[in-house]
Amino acid sequence: MTYIPFARKYRPQFFREVVGQEGAVRTLQNAIKSGRVAHAYIFAGPRGVGKTTIARILAKALNCENPQNGEPCGECENCKAIAKGNFPDLIEIDAASNRGIDDIRQLKESVTYAPIKGKYKVYIIDEAHMLTKEAFNALLKTLEEPPPRTVFVLCTTELDKIIPTIQSRCQRIIFRKLPEGEIVSQLKKICEKEGIRYTEEALKVIAEASEGCMRDAASILDQAAIYCDNDITAEKVREFLGIVSRARVEEFVKNLSAGNIEYCINELQKLEEEGYNLTRFWEEVHSILFEALLNKKLNRREGGIFEDLAREPLEKLLYLEQITNKALSEAKFKEPLRVFQLAVLKTDLLKEIIPLGELLKLAKYGLTPKTGGEGQTSKGVGEKSVSKAEEKVRTPYEGDKSVSTPKGGELKPTPQGVEKSAPPEGFEREKHRVLEQPFPSQVGERETERREEKPQIPTAKGATEIKATSEGEKLEAARSGKSETTDTATGVKGKVKPSKEWFVNRLVKDGIVEKPFVGLLAKYIEETPEGLKVKVPSSFAKSFPEDFEKLQKYYGKYATFEVIEEVKPSEKKFKKLKNTRYLF
Repeated sequence: MTYIPFARKYRPQFFREVVGQEGAVRTLQNAIKSGRVAHAYIFAGPRGVGKTTIARILAKALNCENPQNGEPCGECENCKAIAKGNFPDLIEIDAASNRGIDDIRQLKESVTYAPIKGKYKVYIIDEAHMLTKEAFNALLKTLEEPPPRTVFVLCTTELDKIIPTIQSRCQRIIFRKLPEGEIVSQLKKICEKEGIRYTEEALKVIAEASEGCMRDAASILDQAAIYCDNDITAEKVREFLGIVSRARVEEFVKNLSAGNIEYCINELQKLEEEGYNLTRFWEEVHSILFEALLNKKLNRREGGIFEDLAREPLEKLLYLEQITNKALSEAKFKEPLRVFQLAVLKTDLLKEIIPLGELLKLAKYGLTPKTGGEGQTSKGVGEKSVSKAEEKVRTPYEGDKSVSTPKGGELKPTPQGVEKSAPPEGFEREKHRVLEQPFPSQVGERETERREEKPQIPTAKGATEIKATSEGEKLEAARSGKSETTDTATGVKGKVKPSKEWFVNRLVKDGIVEKPFVGLLAKYIEETPEGLKVKVPSSFAKSFPEDFEKLQKYYGKYATFEVIEEVKPSEKKFKKLKNTRYLF
């Protein structure tokens, strides 16, 4: 007897045997029971999920002589003929090879005839998206008003290629990929019927390799049973599928995260020489990184490799996931080995990545982070780099939040020979605002609020006289609000007149008004003997009422502000004509 593969041998013959398509099955069963079967259906979904199978079951249920609650009996003559594939009223058309307008004309001629043996004449058009545009247009009228007792089922994996005029004339039923758990359950039933020994892990590997397609899973199981001599184990399945062992993948991810570039490049070369599928291997690497990223963000706790990756900064995991994902896309068009080795080289930049929160804290105090160079430490501007051996050990000063303290809340005494660093200037004043407040990246917020602070402008009361001996001191006096100065060169007391440049810089530095507003305002600022004057047209003041109000409120001491009423162009022209004498 001819051998029948598992994919055909265990093909569902009833609605109750279909796995993972409950929505499609319920829709069709209810339509059959209520007698409201549509004249045309579109079955759309991935490969190997049961589109053609369910179409045949639908034809069997419509032509069954003894239907039971929407299910075919499977025992009548019509059901047996459909199962064998020799029922005259079930016509299956392969649209991939019969895609022209001539083939559709023949179909239209055969549609006019009544069913020969059954109740309904069912046309199953497989790979319907392969039909030409002309063939689709020729089918429109037949689909819209078919003869009685005629049902069309168009099966396709690419719904978007079917023209909208066809889709609007059919009822669409969308099929989905099967979950791994349902595939594993079905594979267990096949193994038990065939007497195949198996392990749970081996079936999970097969289900994962099938990518949600039951037909692919049954075919892989069939091949695995032959390769493993009816004793299926995970190691043997991985071996014949060319899948790298899980332990080897996790070891690669650990070295990739640790920045061991040499190991990762050599490992990729070995996998290529051993004949493994590098793209499938890289997919598993990306899957681990993606799962670790989700666990870290959702505070899930899992052991193994995920526990180690959970200790890594979020920015580092995001960068690794981005690199691996981009390499997967590029490997479709280039040589996978080179693409993946280049991606490994890019991960060397992980040593230079510093979390944004830490970088902002260092920048606040004028410090430069360590770049991770060999034997050197980065210093501030103007300082020399010294070797790590010569650099003194830094111990935390009191109140340093970046260093964890032992239980009891006290720091250990500073060892002899170790210099204790002093806190930066202004630390006590800024520590509550900078160190204790969490940064947006730590709490998951992406927006920050800009706080408006009123500049501290001291009043004339209590102001003391200072002697300005240079232009720099005069400018400092104006900035601090101590307007009464004495010029040592002339001995004359008077007010220091701020320049236009200083005034603009002051507006930008304070940040009370928006920078675009300052840029537009600059052309209206004039330097006069009496001081700075800001003459703005009324349209400008109306366009920026809030910023102009702040300007007058906080900077009235440095300049005088005036709003000039604008004259419309038509009024200007009239005024000119009015003052002109005409000779007639």
